[in-house]
Amino acid sequence: MPLDRAIAASLLGLLIAGVYTAFIHLRRARLELRPVAALCLAAATGALIGAVTLDWVPATAVRLFVALLAFGSGVHALAFKHVPGASIPSPGALAMLGLAVGYGSAISGTGGPVMLIPLLLAVRTPAAPAIALGLAAQLPITLTATAVYAIEGRVDLSLGVKLGSLLIAGTFAGTLLSSRLSGRNLTVVVALTLISVGLWYGYATLVNRA
Repeated sequence: MPLDRAIAASLLGLLIAGVYTAFIHLRRARLELRPVAALCLAAATGALIGAVTLDWVPATAVRLFVALLAFGSGVHALAFKHVPGASIPSPGALAMLGLAVGYGSAISGTGGPVMLIPLLLAVRTPAAPAIALGLAAQLPITLTATAVYAIEGRVDLSLGVKLGSLLIAGTFAGTLLSSRLSGRNLTVVVALTLISVGLWYGYATLVNRA
């Protein structure tokens, strides 16, 4: 299907599942309100800019960047142990990350976690809060971008609802798994997932381009 329709449907599905996923992981991570608010406000701004400029950016370049980011961060997380007592970035740093991730997610259809979690792991954020922050950013990104794409008539409602239902089922299974893993094991699982996503996303991008 056309890239803009695929992106819009993907973000709608992520929006539907996002409320559930964010609630589950934010409740477990118990993050302070200020850094989460700074991240979400900046992410919404970035998503708005990305959505209204979707047709201005080479889609292949964005997708390859996301693939390399996911792959590289997964390798980084496997190779380096987190520093004991490491914490999440400051609200200012999260705002800058949120702006960039919101923009990149809106034009790639990845919703937030695929870009933000690798960046947070790269700066040595523990896996559990990195996942929670990625899912928190997903809500303002998908809501803002989906609203813009709906106004522009790009959203396939039926496909978006189907994707959202499948994402909720996957999140439920993933939540059960993550609750049984230690911090290091969770990091390994996330890292291997990122490496797989990076390889698949890069391959799919190059194949579609050809």
